[in-house]
Amino acid sequence: MRPQSGSFGTNRAMRIPRNTTSVCVSLAAILSFSSCKKDGPPPPVGEVPAPVTLRLFHLVDGAPVQYDTMAYTNEAGNTYSITHLEYYLSELVLIGSGTSPNDTLNGPWLVDANGGTEFETDRVKAGTYSGAKVLIGLPPALNITGALPNTIANIHMAWPDLMGGGYHFIKFEGHFTGSSGLSGFAMHVGNNEFLAECNMPGSFTTNGNGGTIELRFNLNEVFRTPHVYDLDSGNYSMGNMVLMGRLRENCADALAFQSLP
Repeated sequence: MRPQSGSFGTNRAMRIPRNTTSVCVSLAAILSFSSCKKDGPPPPVGEVPAPVTLRLFHLVDGAPVQYDTMAYTNEAGNTYSITHLEYYLSELVLIGSGTSPNDTLNGPWLVDANGGTEFETDRVKAGTYSGAKVLIGLPPALNITGALPNTIANIHMAWPDLMGGGYHFIKFEGHFTGSSGLSGFAMHVGNNEFLAECNMPGSFTTNGNGGTIELRFNLNEVFRTPHVYDLDSGNYSMGNMVLMGRLRENCADALAFQSLP
C-alpha cells in the first residue's frame, strides 16, 4: 500500500526530540532502582504500641445505673435517682512496677454517662504495672476559660468566670427524698483546689499491642467515705468550699481499674 500524499507522507520523516533518549535512560534508572529496593523487616512485636480503648462503666454498688428512677440509697439513708452525670478525666497514669516506668495517657476525656463512655487513647508501652491513678477533672494548665476546644459540650461545662473560671470537673445531678419531701440535688465541683485524684490498685502486664482499660465508677462512693454525705444538709455544692472539699475527698476511691487484652 502506498502512503497517501499530504503532510504525513514519506517525504517527511518522523523526528524524535533530542532529549527523548536521556528521558528514557533516566526513567529506566529509576525503575531499576525501585525494583532493587527491598522493604526492611517489620518492627518487632511490642516496639510499636497499638492504641488502647478507654471504657467507662457507671454503677451504684455493683448495679448498672438506671436513670430517672428512685432506686438508690446512699450511706446517709437518702433515697435518690440519677438524671445526669458528666465529668472530665485526665492524666491517666499507669504506675510502673519493677523496671517498667510510669506511662501517662493525658486526655482529657469528657465522659457523658448517658452516651460518651468509650474513647481511643494514646498508645501504652509494653511493661508491668501495679495500678493506675487518674484526675477527675482537669489539670490547672487546662482549667482555664477557653483552653479547651470551643465545642458545645465543653461550653456546657464552663465554670463561671466570677467563681474562678475554667470548667466544671463533674456534674452529678438527680432527685432525692429528704426531710421536706422530694427535692433536687446537683453535685457540681470546679476550681483547681478541688481537683480529685483517684487511686486505683490492680497489677497487670501488657505487651503494647492494644487492649482495653476499663474504669468502673461507683457513684455511691461519692457519698460514702471519708465523709458520709447527707443530701439533706447540702444538695447544691457549687461554690460551697466545704461541700466541694468533701466531694473531692470522697471521689478519691470512687473508681476501680481493670486492664483487658
